[in-house]
Amino acid sequence: MNWIKKRYDQLLLAVLAVALLACAITIFLRVQSFPEKFSEAAATVQPNNKVPPVRLEKIEDAKEKLQHPPEWTDPKNADGKPARGSLFVSELYIVGPSGTPEKPDKGALYKDSLTGEPIPNTWFLDAGLPLLDPKVPFQDPDKDGFLNEDEWRAKTDPNNKDSHPAYVSKLFLKRFEKVAFRLIFKAYDGDPKKTKDYSKFSFQIDTLDLRQPSDFLNLGSMVPNTKFKLDKFEFKEAYNDKIQEKEDVSELTLVDTVTNDHIVLVLNKVTDSPDVYANFEYEWPNPNQPQMIRVKKLQEFVLKPEVDDAHHYKLIDINDTEAQIKLPDGSDYTVKKDPRHAGK
Repeated sequence: MNWIKKRYDQLLLAVLAVALLACAITIFLRVQSFPEKFSEAAATVQPNNKVPPVRLEKIEDAKEKLQHPPEWTDPKNADGKPARGSLFVSELYIVGPSGTPEKPDKGALYKDSLTGEPIPNTWFLDAGLPLLDPKVPFQDPDKDGFLNEDEWRAKTDPNNKDSHPAYVSKLFLKRFEKVAFRLIFKAYDGDPKKTKDYSKFSFQIDTLDLRQPSDFLNLGSMVPNTKFKLDKFEFKEAYNDKIQEKEDVSELTLVDTVTNDHIVLVLNKVTDSPDVYANFEYEWPNPNQPQMIRVKKLQEFVLKPEVDDAHHYKLIDINDTEAQIKLPDGSDYTVKKDPRHAGK
């Protein structure tokens, strides 16, 4: 060790000499193999003019993807309709009667104000209507004069003004009205016990509500200023316990020339043959400001906005609870009172 310490410079020169000798040997060996490796690189290349076919599949695939870029597809429900959830939107939940979140697709938050039937939540959701707005049943998004609940009742599209319920569905009976028209068969001339030919008889008719003089008329004549015509006469007698004898209860039949109804007048008894009217409420386009329509029995009328000759309605019959009308297509339709206005 002392020798190395004393002659370390000689040792270093010896190590460098060995390293230099190793590098020289390596270079010599590489030079010896160079001609063999260079001959491969210098070899003549055989020409090849054949062009490989161009593969267009990937280009066409890229074009297709450019024309139809990928989109997010909403999940589907069991019935095939889109689910409410999407990439960044949760499915819709509402707070149910129990106070816990529930899916709205099987419930009904609202009832039809006319029929009381529940309107499914899905009907509002499928139509894109604001389900959680408490006024949604009474909104009219397409501005056709029919509320959302009207559209649901008629199975029409609340977002399409050309798809709406029939206008007559907004017609309701307000009141049944009778206008008194009293008649009295006062007397007749001739003796029915001697002849059955009543054509020469004259009959005294008083119209109490017209306040006109008594008329003496033959069968087939019109009662002046009325729609009634004398049709037939029938002689009758009945025993009266009060006077202990028979009394004349003969009958005179009149015909209403408008309705073709028959009215029987009994001698010396007042008969009321009232004119009958229907007072309707027409709730289109604003149910809060309905139009009042007064129609006489067998009279024709129209409903806005269809006021042409092809859309005439006719009042056929009426009572306290409903009216029968004839639609423009010839079918019958029953108009009832609006239960929402009961007592008003």
